[in-house]
Amino acid sequence: MSEKRCAATRKGYNWKGSEAILPSILHEQLFLEAMEVTTERTLLMVKPDGVRRSLLGLIIARIEQKGLVISNMRMFRMDDAFARTFYAEHDGRDYFPALLSFMTSGPVVALQVESPNAIVLVRTAIGATRPEDRLPGTIRADFSTQLTENVVHASASPTDAERELALVFGDSHTTLGAVHE
Repeated sequence: MSEKRCAATRKGYNWKGSEAILPSILHEQLFLEAMEVTTERTLLMVKPDGVRRSLLGLIIARIEQKGLVISNMRMFRMDDAFARTFYAEHDGRDYFPALLSFMTSGPVVALQVESPNAIVLVRTAIGATRPEDRLPGTIRADFSTQLTENVVHASASPTDAERELALVFGDSHTTLGAVHE
């Protein structure tokens, strides 16, 4: 019995006929499981300028076209306390007050994105923070010319992702589905 069949049988799938009848997504999932590739979760946040400019649909489309899964979504407005906690690593920098003012200026949309290598894939899709370093075709290059008002934020590491997802979604970041307020 092939490794795919063994993995699928362990998952409770019955084999009747050809392996070709399995949807391609199942083949990919079984391959990733057999290779012990784990899914990462990361946060992608559309900032107030992106929401104000109605870019949410375009940004979601880019993430989904890349094959990444959006497993949780929340629209909310940051208050000063939340913004200070979320961006605590920037506290004390000269741009911190402007960052807080900007991030509390309107609603944001937080997306929990899942995929193998999600953090690197999302950060590559959004592009560099500094305008002069942005590659054409990235979200920031296509939709922003500024340093702070740069449309999106994405977690930089697995540690950052878990901290930011917990702040934004609480315990619901471990399950699929939208958070409703």
